[in-house]
Amino acid sequence: MLISALNDYYDILAEEGAVTQPGTSSQKITHMIMLRPDGTISDIIDARKPGQPDKKGKTKLEPIEAVLPERTQKPGIDANIIEHRPLYIFGLNYDKQSNTFTPEDRTDKAKKSHNCFAEANLNFTEGMTSDIVTAYRNFIKNWAPENETENPCLLNIAKEYPGAYYIFCPDGHPEITLHSENGEIMQKVKTSAGSGDQKIDGVCSVTGEPSEIAKIHDKIKGIRGGQASGGLIVSFNDSAFESYGKSQSYNSSVSKTVMKHYTEALNYLIGDPDHHEYLDDLTIVFWAMKKNDSAETELLMSMLGFGSDKAEEKETNRMLTNAAAELSKGISVDLSTDDIDENVTFYVAGFAPNNSRIAQKFIYRDKFGNIFENAARHQADMLIDGPQKQISIWRMLREMKAPNSKSEKAAPPVIAAIFGAILNGTRYPDALLETIIRRVKVDKTINYVRAGIIKAHINRTARLNKKEEIKVSLDKTNTNEAYLCGRLFAVLERIQQNAADTKLNKTIKDSYFASACSRPSTVFPKLMKLAQYHLRKDEYAKSNNILMGEIIDLLGTEFPSTLSLQDQGRFAIGYYQQVQDFFKKKNNENNNTEGEI
Repeated sequence: MLISALNDYYDILAEEGAVTQPGTSSQKITHMIMLRPDGTISDIIDARKPGQPDKKGKTKLEPIEAVLPERTQKPGIDANIIEHRPLYIFGLNYDKQSNTFTPEDRTDKAKKSHNCFAEANLNFTEGMTSDIVTAYRNFIKNWAPENETENPCLLNIAKEYPGAYYIFCPDGHPEITLHSENGEIMQKVKTSAGSGDQKIDGVCSVTGEPSEIAKIHDKIKGIRGGQASGGLIVSFNDSAFESYGKSQSYNSSVSKTVMKHYTEALNYLIGDPDHHEYLDDLTIVFWAMKKNDSAETELLMSMLGFGSDKAEEKETNRMLTNAAAELSKGISVDLSTDDIDENVTFYVAGFAPNNSRIAQKFIYRDKFGNIFENAARHQADMLIDGPQKQISIWRMLREMKAPNSKSEKAAPPVIAAIFGAILNGTRYPDALLETIIRRVKVDKTINYVRAGIIKAHINRTARLNKKEEIKVSLDKTNTNEAYLCGRLFAVLERIQQNAADTKLNKTIKDSYFASACSRPSTVFPKLMKLAQYHLRKDEYAKSNNILMGEIIDLLGTEFPSTLSLQDQGRFAIGYYQQVQDFFKKKNNENNNTEGEI
C-alpha cells in the first residue's frame, strides 16, 4: 500500500512542480565555485542562507536547494554529471590536524574519484560550446590535484571543505549556473531521460504493467536515527532473501519509474516540515491525495498536538472544546470550510531505522473526515479536570518514562499501537495503561496528563462493553469500589495534611499509595485508624468526617482485597478528581493550573 500510495502522490506533486523531473534530483548546496573562462578558480563563495531563528533568536546558515542531474545511488566510486562532492571535484583530502590538503590516501580513493569524475563529465559535455560549459571543461582538463594543495580558495574554506557541497558559476555571475534549466547540460539530461529503449524485465508489482525492474532502490534521507547517507525501504542484500533466482531488488518487481516516484515523494514529505514530525526514533509523515494538502495536514497535526505556536495552540484548544461538545451529543465534527476536503483519502505512516534499511512501522489510510473525527474524539476522551486542554502525543510518551530519564525512549510498536487507537477510534494498547499506572505508583505523582490517559483507556474499553464511563470531573454518583477507594484515599490524605502544624515531608500518599491502589483491604483499615487521630487536630474535621462517611456508605462494609489493572486506573482517577475538587473549592481562581498531585 505504501509504495502504491506514494507513487500516486508523486503524480500530484509533479503537477504542482514540487518534485523534480525525470533524470534530475534535488541536492543541498553550500558553496559556489566561481570559474574564469580558462577554468581556473577565482573564488569559492558561501551560498548558504540564514534559516529560521531558534527559541533563543539565533539563526543558523542552511544549504540552498539545487536541481541537478540525477545523483548516483551506486556504492563505491561512481561519478555524477555536474559533480557536487569535494573529493570528486578536487581530488584532495583535508587533514584537520595539520590543516593541509593532500591527494594521497591509503586506497588512492581521492585520485580514483577525481579521475572518474573527469572522464564522465568530459564525455558527457563533448561538443557543448556555451561559456559556462567551456569553463567547466577547462577546469576539468587543467586541474591537477597534486599542484593545488595550497590553492588559496580552498585554504579559505578548509574547515568547511569536507562537509560542503558545490555548484559551478562563471566568475562574477553567481546568477548563472552550470545546472541552469535551459543550459546545455540540463537539456541533454532531460532528453536522455525521456529517450532510449526500455528493457522489459518483468511486470511491475505496483502498476501491473511490463516494465524495467529496478535493481537498486534510491535512498530515503532524513529518517531520525538512520544513517546520514540515507536508508532503503526495499533492499535484498543476502541470498537468504532471494527467491526464484531473482537477486537484489529484482525480487520486489518494482519498476524503475515507480521506484523513482515513491522515493522522490517520500523524500519530499520527510524534507517538508509541514508533512512530517518526529516521536523519539519514529519519523511520521502525513499527506492527503490532493493538490495543496497543507490545510488537512496542518489541521490533523495540530489536533495531535504537534503545533508549537502559542496562537495555534490556543485555536486548537478552542476547536477541541467545540469538537468535544459536539461528540458528547453524538454530533459529527463540522469541517465544512473551503480548504478542507472531508472525503479526500488521507495517509499517516511511521518509519524507524534498522541498520542501513528503513522499517515501516505502521500506515493508516481513511477519509480525512473520519481520521480527524477520531483524533478529536481521542482528545475529548483525554479531557479531565485540570487545564482541560489538548494533550499531545509527545507529552503522552513523556509521561510513560521516568521523570529524570534523558535516554529512555518509547518502543516503536507501542507508538504505532497508540496511533492506531487514535486514528481508528479503537482501544488503546494495554501497554499504555500498564506503563502509566506503574509510573504513578513509582513516582507517586499523577498529573492531568496521566489522569487523562488513564481515563481515556478505561472509557474506550467501557464504551465497547457498553459500561459506565468516567466523567471529566468528580462524579459523586459513581459507585465503583475502586473509584470510591481512590476518593477515600484523597480524603484521608487531606485530613492528615490539615492536622499537621507544618508542611509534611511525607504523606500517606508517599508511603501507602501503591499498596492502597493494588490491595486496598491491607492498607485502608490502618489508614482509617490513623485518620481518627488526625481528625482531632483537623480544623475541617466536621466536613471531612461527613465526606468520609458518605464515601464509606457507598463503598459498603468491606474494602476490596485486590484491584485489576483497570480498577487500579479507576482508583487513580478517583483520587485525582477528589483532590482537584478540594483544590477548586480552596482556590477557584487557579482552576486552570496544571500542578501535580
